[in-house]
Amino acid sequence: MNYQEAYNYLLSLGNISGREYLKDLRHCVIYLERLQKLLDILGNPEKKIPHYIHVTGTSGKGSVCLMLDAILRADQRKVGVLTSPSPDGLLGRAAVGGKAMNKKEFAELMEKIKAALEIFIHKTNLEIPSQFEILTAMALLYFADKKIDWAIIEVGLGGRFDSTNVIPRKDVAVITNIGLDHTDVLGNSKIKIAYEKTGIIKPRCAVFTSETDKKILKIIAKACRLNKVKLFQTIENAKLNSAVCVAVSRHLGINENTIARGIKKTKLPIRLEIISQKPLIILDGAHNEDKMKTTTAAVKKIMGEKKITDINLLVGFAANKDIDTMTKQLAELQPKNIACTRFTQNFSRKTADPRDLRQQLKKLLRRSNIEIFLDPKTAMEWIRQKQKAGDILLVTGSMYLAGELRESFKLSP
Repeated sequence: MNYQEAYNYLLSLGNISGREYLKDLRHCVIYLERLQKLLDILGNPEKKIPHYIHVTGTSGKGSVCLMLDAILRADQRKVGVLTSPSPDGLLGRAAVGGKAMNKKEFAELMEKIKAALEIFIHKTNLEIPSQFEILTAMALLYFADKKIDWAIIEVGLGGRFDSTNVIPRKDVAVITNIGLDHTDVLGNSKIKIAYEKTGIIKPRCAVFTSETDKKILKIIAKACRLNKVKLFQTIENAKLNSAVCVAVSRHLGINENTIARGIKKTKLPIRLEIISQKPLIILDGAHNEDKMKTTTAAVKKIMGEKKITDINLLVGFAANKDIDTMTKQLAELQPKNIACTRFTQNFSRKTADPRDLRQQLKKLLRRSNIEIFLDPKTAMEWIRQKQKAGDILLVTGSMYLAGELRESFKLSP
């Protein structure tokens, strides 16, 4: 099996009928059960990893994972990190020592998983694991094969029934913050969402959060009491992601110089990432209200500091996002030209129709020049032709879209 065959096999598993993933939280334990059974057949790679750090939250969890990865590696620890989604595509989801899984490794691991799934359907009556669950199993198998000491695991969705919560133990659980995202699955209030995210809290782990809302903190504190673990709250106002990483690292006994060195070396792709100075192009993966608020504020600051008056946008969103709110936030930037498009490299996630985006933006920005594109690379070509030397081009709305376009710039992870 080569990479393309392995990739096609993964996609093919999506055509097996089954209940819609995480749509009924009352029965979601089945997802962890079926993934655990697959891991059992694979020889329980999850049990061969000595230490885990598990990270959830509405915003910042990917950045926290990457910073902790850099800090632990600066402390000479062998680290694997699982992020979702990855700015470097499918292979970038799992990395060891700062290097993403390569195509050969992906194909070899999929061979093992394919064989395990044949056993799975003969020995169980459980539904076939989802593509995301299989990628989680692949990452754990990859980490075990690489004999890592620490695995830093980013939750994909929620926490309680997310496939990553199959890990058998954890030294640290991090809840960055709680906001309104994935409300169609996790609930339509921060309280309900907080409950789901506290599901990663387990006995014998230390819990860290940068959340400040008192009602939400009560929910986190209750989960900590039930599991008899200690809660550490980061209350620093500036750079909350860095602050929680510093707190976790100190808890793990890493000295201050090493922590500072790790943070300095951290690369955060598609998080307000400047990929070109002249002209100024920014790739950003903001995909919910909280993230977009931060993005628009940061871009306004950049425009003020550089005395830039005109901005151009390339936008695309997943279909289940609060697009109405985010388009209103982006409209505050008063963009001159806008390219509305979609991401094309994630077949399991529905994308918003570019025509709908244009319609919403037209209501808010009657003077803006707005075009639609099915192909994001064509959208990029068009918007770059419209961009003048002194303008900003901001690509935002989806980590999938920003990551897909990042590949065309041939940047290192």
